[in-house]
Amino acid sequence: MRPFPHPSERGFSMVELMIAMLIGLIGMIIIFQVFEVSEGIKRTTTSGGDAQQNGAVALYVVEHDLRNAGMGFNDVPYAGCRILAYDSKRATPNFTMTLVPALICAPGSTAPGGNCPGTGAAGTTPDQLTIFYGSKPLIANATTLTNNVSAVPPDPLQLANPYAYRPGDLLVLLEPASGKNCSLLEATLVGTPGATTVNHASSASYTLLDTLTIETARFNRPGGLGVLYLGSVAGANATRVFNLGNLYEPANAPNMPVYNTYAIDAGNSLTVSAAFVGKDAASAPLTSAVADNIVHLRAQYGVDDGINDGSVTFGGTFVAGDGLIDRFVSAATFNALPTPPWQSLVAVRLAIVARSALAEKPSGSDGAKCDATTDGTESISSPDNRPRWSGGLIDVSASADADPASLLYWKCYRYRVFETTVPLRNWIWKSS
Repeated sequence: MRPFPHPSERGFSMVELMIAMLIGLIGMIIIFQVFEVSEGIKRTTTSGGDAQQNGAVALYVVEHDLRNAGMGFNDVPYAGCRILAYDSKRATPNFTMTLVPALICAPGSTAPGGNCPGTGAAGTTPDQLTIFYGSKPLIANATTLTNNVSAVPPDPLQLANPYAYRPGDLLVLLEPASGKNCSLLEATLVGTPGATTVNHASSASYTLLDTLTIETARFNRPGGLGVLYLGSVAGANATRVFNLGNLYEPANAPNMPVYNTYAIDAGNSLTVSAAFVGKDAASAPLTSAVADNIVHLRAQYGVDDGINDGSVTFGGTFVAGDGLIDRFVSAATFNALPTPPWQSLVAVRLAIVARSALAEKPSGSDGAKCDATTDGTESISSPDNRPRWSGGLIDVSASADADPASLLYWKCYRYRVFETTVPLRNWIWKSS
């Protein structure tokens, strides 16, 4: 007869194994649920950190440029002139600029006179901001022409005061009260013949002072300026000459004039397009990325004209010309004026919207709708947490997939707004 087995040798029954497996599976489900929540929090935190970093960098770069805006041509009453320019490094050499410290407009739009229409307070299209300043360290004011400069060569300049002018300097000619366009040119020879003469020959080779470097002029249009500028015969309206600074000096660290245009590209990056580039650049303008995941840019002019429209909270009296901002004006309103009051411009208010790098997973009431950012229409209790700034709501609905069912819909992302008001100190101090 076979002996009865010892209890310790019997093992587990099938029921016991199934119960153990069930307990293990339940534990694994709980672990993965906790991991999913943890990973979601990590994703949100990481994306939020990226947005914080990108927005801060973008705002810093634009603000740095704005604080220099207007240097070199801050004879405020003459602002707003449309500059006819030429650069042989461009695929289309002829281009235009506007003689103002900051210009806000819609991307790709330029109106006659050098102004451009803005997008308005609630446009889905980001603004485009252009910043202009010179780099000459020794000259604050414009000088005047003592001779008339013809529209065709030979057309050397005779300056009332040629102090600190050097070959390679970029000059702007402006004849006040004439309605004429301004012109940009590159000095190729200074002081010969005559101590006050500045030549600007097309494609001319010249030697930089204090160096053995030879450069070739690229900003002088073949065939001359195309505009007749009057000198001292025009009296008080004699043509002003602004020196924006040198293209190539110092030779080891160029500090050239700046005409930078900031815009949001199709890939949601903040880009800057530089009109003035160094001799080593293959072509101009040169466009480069500043920061990723920047989906919107809003800007307004801060104007000191004594008008109180409620956009500025101030307990005192609104007085024109006291150096204080009286109101903020959208580009759509300011640029549309027949003669925009550039002399009253004292600041620019700016907002940059950064977006999280990764879209959040849908977690709406039906488990399919994104609600990382909501507009209040999702449910009765849902808030409207769309990005806003002092100028109002910022519409970012065009910055991502337009399909609400998509996992890359604009509501799937989180947004951060970086806002500042930058005083245009060169414009406030003006020329003296």
